[in-house]
Amino acid sequence: MRRFNVPEPDLDPLMKHPPETLIGKTADLLRSLHDSILSLRNEAEALREQLRAEDAVNPETGGAKPQINKLETLIRDCQKVEKTLVEQSALITDASTQTPTYDFDAVRAEIDSRLARLRATQPGGTISE
Repeated sequence: MRRFNVPEPDLDPLMKHPPETLIGKTADLLRSLHDSILSLRNEAEALREQLRAEDAVNPETGGAKPQINKLETLIRDCQKVEKTLVEQSALITDASTQTPTYDFDAVRAEIDSRLARLRATQPGGTISE
């Protein structure tokens, strides 16, 4: 049976970045999403008011009611998303202020030390690196 030397996939590329960077990027993304949802809601509210005004002037058209109802549903959905984004932003802000600092060099040294002890217990000292 022939074996191919295929590199293993990078399972977690996010782990290459320090937590502060990830928190900052996540906070920026949440702010951007919040701004987009807020803009969508504002446009939907303006369109709803415009349709209500047109319906008040000319109620015989009757086509505005279903559109107004759909816009109201969209506005409520936007508000729910905004609320969730605000909650998530608060969690990110809390996480950024409470992020413990890790001494990755000390962690690496500890892992190397433990691996060395494991290698020493193996016949021939062969544990793959």
